[in-house]
Amino acid sequence: MQQRRFHRITFSAPGELSHHGLTYQVRLQNISLRGALLASDECLLVPVGDSCTLALSLPGEPPVLITAQAVHTFFSMLGIKFVGFTAGAEQRLYALLKNITSQADLLEEEWHVILRH
Repeated sequence: MQQRRFHRITFSAPGELSHHGLTYQVRLQNISLRGALLASDECLLVPVGDSCTLALSLPGEPPVLITAQAVHTFFSMLGIKFVGFTAGAEQRLYALLKNITSQADLLEEEWHVILRH
């Protein structure tokens, strides 16, 4: 059953995932306004339901810091949903996705849903 409310955009970018004092080097596989799929060269030891922090690296900019919760885990893959953003991070994420999506109208509709809540 499809539970996603926001479409995923294929996008590869490096990042760091922090969980209970451990930091993992990860790479985005896809991303939406409210979640992402991450991959790593090592096993990601983040149990479903646990909170973690994603520092998403963007060229020429400081990292986007996002608090997330693990929703799916499989060895070196981790599905996360975004639950909190540092100041300005949510708007930066929207601007990034707007530049890389082929479905700008759908992204804008999803953004307005977020703003209403």
